[in-house]
Amino acid sequence: MTNLESLIRRLSDVPHFKGLPESALKDIVYAGQILNHPMGSVIFNEGEPSSGMYVLFQGHVHLCKLGLHGQETIVASIKPVIMFNEVPTIDGGPNPVTAISVQDCTTWNISYERYQMLMQHYPELGTGLLQVLAARNRLLFARYEDLLSLPVLARVAKTILGLSLMGQKPVDRFVYTNQKIAALAATVPEAVSRSIKTLREMGLLDSTRNKVTIRSAEELADIAQVGPMDFETDMQQ
Repeated sequence: MTNLESLIRRLSDVPHFKGLPESALKDIVYAGQILNHPMGSVIFNEGEPSSGMYVLFQGHVHLCKLGLHGQETIVASIKPVIMFNEVPTIDGGPNPVTAISVQDCTTWNISYERYQMLMQHYPELGTGLLQVLAARNRLLFARYEDLLSLPVLARVAKTILGLSLMGQKPVDRFVYTNQKIAALAATVPEAVSRSIKTLREMGLLDSTRNKVTIRSAEELADIAQVGPMDFETDMQQ
């Protein structure tokens, strides 16, 4: 069970809330609620009325969008401690994405109405949120640029680099199936399968039913057309 002091301390770790006095953090905490989400559950759906803003304290969440033909694209893969679904907290509109718990998750949630009331008392909550939205907007532009300029092989290579932390750990194939990698790379599972086969034949990685292991992160980065730091934020925001 998360007590008040622990919740205040963890909320103060979120960049958006850093610098606020403890009295303000208490008001913010009391205005929201703690929620638990079992692995594989939908936290909220795209297009539904505003579910408010969330802060992820424990677990792993994918923010997804569905294409015209039902294909899933993971627009963000987030881990603690970070907030998400900020846009409906500003404009009161529908949720722009679907949030799915990849693991058992614990979140703190505040409604649009309550957050608007808090911003009247603490204007810095609004200005800080604008900075967060600006950073997320730049990330979306970077992803759009990838779709325009990078071929599928490069996008798959970049995704695998990010999941492996630049080759520091294997990619678990049970967690990141071809379908999941396709969703992250904005392609289809068949293209992921072909790309992994090509990269394996080039000697850049080893692939089994259980895992993908990077053999040459530097050469894979050349294929992905990225530097060592280019993908880290992209995979974790």
